[in-house]
Amino acid sequence: GKSTLLYHVVRELSRRKMFVKKYDVYWYDLRGVMISTYNDVVELFFEPEDKEGQKVIKEAQSLIGIPNVISFSVKSAIYNEIKNKEIDPFKYMEAVLRQRRKKHIIVFDELQRLKDVYINGERKVVDALFNFFVRLTKVLHLSHVIVMTSDTFFIEEVYTSSSLKNTSIYYLVDYFDDETARKILIDEGLSKDDAEYVVDMAGGVPWIMAEVTSNGDPKEKVKMLYEQTSSRVFEAIRGRRDLKELLKRALNGENLYYEEKDIDKVKELVEGEILFFDPINKQVRFQTRLDERAARELLKE
Repeated sequence: GKSTLLYHVVRELSRRKMFVKKYDVYWYDLRGVMISTYNDVVELFFEPEDKEGQKVIKEAQSLIGIPNVISFSVKSAIYNEIKNKEIDPFKYMEAVLRQRRKKHIIVFDELQRLKDVYINGERKVVDALFNFFVRLTKVLHLSHVIVMTSDTFFIEEVYTSSSLKNTSIYYLVDYFDDETARKILIDEGLSKDDAEYVVDMAGGVPWIMAEVTSNGDPKEKVKMLYEQTSSRVFEAIRGRRDLKELLKRALNGENLYYEEKDIDKVKELVEGEILFFDPINKQVRFQTRLDERAARELLKE
């Protein structure tokens, strides 16, 4: 729900004349974008002014309903010099931002997609980017930067290996608490009994709540979602005694983060969205209540 939440916030702000007058929004959604080389990164940030792709980008931005999202449009000659590493892309971006009268909000969604990309085979693009972010925000005061990611081990890696500890604020976009979830479900037309059942089984997971408030019997939908979750957990741990043991320990309330020898297996369960890792509080827990229920029942069997 983090992207949906931020889309909503920017859309609402973009209806205010003072916001549009004061800020430009740069939005980079890395979902579904093929990024494996430095040139892919350049293509992500920059578009030649005479390229047909500029039209495609504007159409995509209009679909998410954010009217003043912009990108770095450059002359073809400069674009080629950036791709050939004759011009530092970050210095060029800084120069452009300095020239513009407005302040800037730069949003990166799923930034971890860049974590295995290097400049000249040595320097990580992500490290260069975060140094650039600190300069834009804390040194030059030109921009606000918002980074979103579902890869929480990536957050930990960035948090511990860079200068971000004292320059950033971290927000966990979490599920609704039970009381709020019940109220929303009842407001959306569910009976108190059905709302109680949904929350007890699944908790306040937004996408599950959206599913059960559409057409159909809410209890039957939750049961169907539980069966799907159970199948997913079963496939993840089939023939894996090591993962079964880890889930047993998680069910017993053990914080798996502090087991150094098992951390790669914990990451496997986190990447499979069965467990969730909170990198700031150093806690591992189940992704949803449905995952926890499924694990408990499967391990009984």
